[in-house]
Formats: sequence, C-alpha cells, structure tokens
Amino acid sequence: MQSLWDRPDLIVAWTIGLTITAAALVETFWPFRRLASSTLRRWLANGALYLTSNIVLALIYRASGIGIALAVQSSGRGLLNSHALPFALRFALGMLLIDLLSYTTHRLNHALPFLWRFHQVHHSETDLDVTTGIRFHPVEGLFTYGVPLAAIALLGIPPSAVLTAYLALIVQDSFTHANLRIPAWIDRALRLILITPGLHRRHHSSDETDQNTNFGTVFSFWDRLFATLRQRDASEIAAYGLSEFPGGSSFNVIRLLALPFRRSRPTLALAARK
Repeated sequence: MQSLWDRPDLIVAWTIGLTITAAALVETFWPFRRLASSTLRRWLANGALYLTSNIVLALIYRASGIGIALAVQSSGRGLLNSHALPFALRFALGMLLIDLLSYTTHRLNHALPFLWRFHQVHHSETDLDVTTGIRFHPVEGLFTYGVPLAAIALLGIPPSAVLTAYLALIVQDSFTHANLRIPAWIDRALRLILITPGLHRRHHSSDETDQNTNFGTVFSFWDRLFATLRQRDASEIAAYGLSEFPGGSSFNVIRLLALPFRRSRPTLALAARK
C-alpha cells in the first residue's frame, strides 16, 4: 500500500493547507496590528493570483523540483549526486543552496528594473497577512521557480533536500508574512538563525531603504553575510506597501496582473545613480 511519503506532491499540498490554516488562526487571535482592508477581498485577490501563477508555472515547466531531483538521481548526474560525499553533507549543501538561491533571486527582483515591475505586485500589499506569502505575479514565478529548477537539474540536489527546502519555504512564507504577534524576546532569539516576522515586516515597509534589506527566506545568515540585515523594531514602521499604490490590499486580481505593465518607479539602485 502506497504511503503518504511516496507522494511528495501530497506532502506539499497538506503542508500548504495546514500552514496557512495555522497561521490564519494565530493572526486572528493574536494579531500584530489592526488591518484596514477587507479580509475577504484581500484573500480572494491573493488566492486567485496564486492559482493563476500555479497554472502558468505548470504549463511552462511541466515539472516540479522534486520530480527533476528524482530524475537526476536516477541518471547519476550532478555534483551532489555523487556517493563520494556523505549523504548528510549532500543534504545540507542542497538545502543551503536552495535557500541561497531564494535570497539571490529575491535581491535581483529588487535590483533589476524588469524584475522589479513584477515583484512590486507582492510589495503593493498594504495590509500584511498570511496570504501575502502567496501574492506573486506569475511572470515573477517563472524566474524565482526556474532558477532553483536549473540548479537541481545541474547539481543533482538530493530529492529529500529539495522536499525539505520546499516545505521550509512554505512554512516561512506563511508565518513571516502573517499578521501575528509573538513576544519580542522570541523574535530576537529566532532571528539569530531564521528570518522572523519582525525582520520581514521591515522588508515590507513603505520606506524604500527598508525594502532593500532582509531578503532572506528561511535563514537570516545570508543577510548577515552580504550586509543586508537590518533589525529595527517593526513597531516603528509607520506603513507597509508602496507609496505609489496606496490601498494596494484592496486591488482585485485583474489589477494585480496588470500592475507590472503600467509605469513603474525606478529601483533603488537606479535612483541612486541619478
């Protein structure tokens, strides 16, 4: 009889469902701040955008990272597929590499004007909640999903490392965006290793300088290593979102999909050169 562990797609689906449910319950009973926009409207728009992005990714790539990892493992290709290295080392390197690529693609989304046009859909959210973690334009998904797929195919990252990294990304995306309140001392302790809600809220500040900090997804040490970590208390942040899109959390899915094709502000790097 086939077990759940033989179906990584079901593990991912269950993780998404349970994580969003848990984060939604926590932010309902222990909210960080009162949200001005309609929860129903925000959830419908972000949910529809998430479904659209997943359909586009499925049509374009026709493969998952886990599926590619299994295929490469069977072929025997790839540096991390070599049995000359201990499995524990290959697993750890694979997980770290996927998280480093997540940091890198996120930073590029802010640095390159073309990529920023699509990433601004995510940053136009003015009321952060658990669904902000799935508020991404499908064109952005082609880049941020395609880069790790290429690395998995070229390096032969172990399937178990790919699955674990994906599950960690799902959990982190939900909880770092959720409108939940956790004790300051817990947040300070966790941020020594992990990106916490407090750290990620600064990244979503309407202050453009803040937006170019704290790019990590799971681990905070990439931001420490590349000097992009900023630890100002999130309670000091006056507003979230983008100044050019006030009320961004009230946008419907059609407007979110069209947002990249209207005039966009320059990235911080380009603005600094002028």
